[in-house]
Amino acid sequence: MEDTPPRRWAGLLFLLLGVLTPLGASAQIVNVQALFDEATSPMGGSGGAELSLDWRTGSTDLLVVRGLVLGQWRSEKHTVLGVARGEYGYAQDTLIVSKVLEHVRYRYRLMDWLQGETFVQHELDAFRRLRLRALVGAGPRFTLLSSEGGSLVLGVAAMLEYEQLRHDELPDAGSETLDPRLSSYALGRLRLLENLSLVETLYVQPRLTRFSDVRVLNDLSLVIDINKRLTFGTGFILTYDAAPPATVSRFDTQLRSALGVKF
Repeated sequence: MEDTPPRRWAGLLFLLLGVLTPLGASAQIVNVQALFDEATSPMGGSGGAELSLDWRTGSTDLLVVRGLVLGQWRSEKHTVLGVARGEYGYAQDTLIVSKVLEHVRYRYRLMDWLQGETFVQHELDAFRRLRLRALVGAGPRFTLLSSEGGSLVLGVAAMLEYEQLRHDELPDAGSETLDPRLSSYALGRLRLLENLSLVETLYVQPRLTRFSDVRVLNDLSLVIDINKRLTFGTGFILTYDAAPPATVSRFDTQLRSALGVKF
């Protein structure tokens, strides 16, 4: 794998994000892998931000604000990735969305095809009834293919996960769990045309003490480079949680589109 020539600073600022969510959120895997393309990212620091506002008045009063900040620092041997995002929404003066996530990941290159990585994450989501979710994990990451035409990466990690549900009137209110999980993922990028790429990410996270308690995420995205500065992406996400909290659906689907500018 060849390194990209050094640059002073680069980033991605998403100007517009449209999201359609037919079903309520359930599974708790968050795809941070597709946010960073290490094969083409510059040495040194890079980063970006995302901001979206959906404001409606009249027959329906709706305000939804979404924000994301990401950063990466990379050298020949070391890579540090960080993501923080939040989403809040109100409809008719009622809170309909409230979630926050922070994720930090460190990678160390042992060989061109092998890295070790470790990560920590904090999350809360009122509508998945999550008062707190915290996890830490570590494991190897294998680069099976890396070229201008595409890439394929596999990763596996042992992960310790702590969850606390909110206190409400439901039977499992306030329950706490501490579970070991196996977090495995595959990330593929395929360059279909000079300005068109397909990105596929698959996560599988079974609980090590009971493999039937599994979480799955499949994220398929199509990214178009309109020009050197402007990009457009659209994707479909399917997630599954075999043992969600009470009243939360096992399946979740999401159709997402984003328009962005590079600098």
